[in-house]
Amino acid sequence: MSWHKVLPSNALPAGKLTRTYVAGKKLLLARLDDGTLAAASAVCPHQGADLTEGTLYFDAIDCPLHHYVYDLRTGENRYPRNVFPADLAARLANLRLYPAKDEDGWIWVAEREPTP
Repeated sequence: MSWHKVLPSNALPAGKLTRTYVAGKKLLLARLDDGTLAAASAVCPHQGADLTEGTLYFDAIDCPLHHYVYDLRTGENRYPRNVFPADLAARLANLRLYPAKDEDGWIWVAEREPTP
């Protein structure tokens, strides 16, 4: 796994998100309300919208295009999964997450994608 220094730690307060690039991939970087870092693909798995233009709340990102909501701790779709019939919900793709850490005053994101 290859780690990349992407942003000073103090540049991303709790409850905020930003866009970053790692190895040419556009990523969403967020600091959740409890201070936990989350890094995810910035591309919505539903129809490719830019998730960095979405709204961060309750540890999830709300896509600005169709308001699909993805949990930034697990990558799982929260909505509309929870209102779809089980067979339709099973077809919803998860958001791809990346390892992130706070170290030496910097936020680091790993280039390797975790297995889903």
